[in-house]
This record gives sequence, structure tokens and C-alpha cells, in this order.
Amino acid sequence: MVYKLLNKVIEGDQMDSKQLENFAKMSLPKWDELPNIELHLDQVIDLANNYLRPLEVDLLTPTMMHNYLKQAVIIRPQGKLYGRMQLAAVIIIGCLKSILSLDEIKRGFEAELKLTSSRRAYNNFVNAFNEEVQRISQHGPRNLWNELLAETAVVSLQHSAIISMLTKKMAKDLLSDLEEK
Repeated sequence: MVYKLLNKVIEGDQMDSKQLENFAKMSLPKWDELPNIELHLDQVIDLANNYLRPLEVDLLTPTMMHNYLKQAVIIRPQGKLYGRMQLAAVIIIGCLKSILSLDEIKRGFEAELKLTSSRRAYNNFVNAFNEEVQRISQHGPRNLWNELLAETAVVSLQHSAIISMLTKKMAKDLLSDLEEK
């Protein structure tokens, strides 16, 4: 049943107003909107989870953070204090970990950081995320293949991953709606 509902959405049928409202409320903060102070681990986790909670993704835990550090997915903090770079990284990880492995996320970080700064890479992701959320809230999901093939590899990768994450959330919303009926 959920498969049929998702096919209707993918084929262009309208999402209901509740779903569109939920998507319209989602957004991620830009780099300059993140705190510019050093934070302790629990503060980073709390902040990241506040940004991630509306997306209904698995929330971060101290164990996860230690794992990300151990696997060098995020850069070790200075002493025990974390900065914007680590907070930005865990926000992106929180968004993508349900659709990409940690190794794939790490490789994506490494590839992106060869091309640009942490600030620009994070803002590029946030811009792509916020664009997709707005597009979905206004028009429903888009036809990925026709619209993204002409983009650069980095832009296409970001949008493809974000669309996957948002489509997974949409499927959960559709299931909840179905269960409520």
C-alpha cells in the first residue's frame, strides 16, 4: 500500500497539505548561523539534534560521535572543545547516515574539501537541502533523472542524497497517515 502511495507521489500526484506544511517547516542553518563558540560534546549533540529532529532521522548520541571521531569522519576537536566545523559535519552526517555509509560520507567530505572550504562545502549542502525542501513543499518531489543529469557531479550528488533522505521521510509520513486512517 505504501508503495502505491509513493508511486502516486512520484508520478506527480499532489501531496496532502499536512505533508507540504511539514516540509515547508524544515530547514538547516547556514554556517554563519551556527554558534561561533567552542562547545562541549553534549552541547554539540544537543544542537545538532535540535536541527535534525524535524527531519525525523536517527538522533546523534555520544557513542556515535566517538565512532565518527575514531573513524576520522569528523576532524578531532582542539582539546575537548568542538567548533563550527565539527557541528556542521555532524549535521550533514545526521542527514545522510540513513542513506550512505560512514565511509561514503567520509569520502564525500574528503572530495568536497579538496575543492572548497568547510564553510562553503557546508553552505552548499544547506543550500541544496533548503532548495529541495522548498521545492517539495511547493511542487512535490521532482523527476530526479531529467533535472539533475545536467548538473555538475557535486551538485547532482548532493541533491540526489538529499532527495533520497527526504523521500524516506515522505514514505514514513505516508505510512503514518495510512496508519491513522
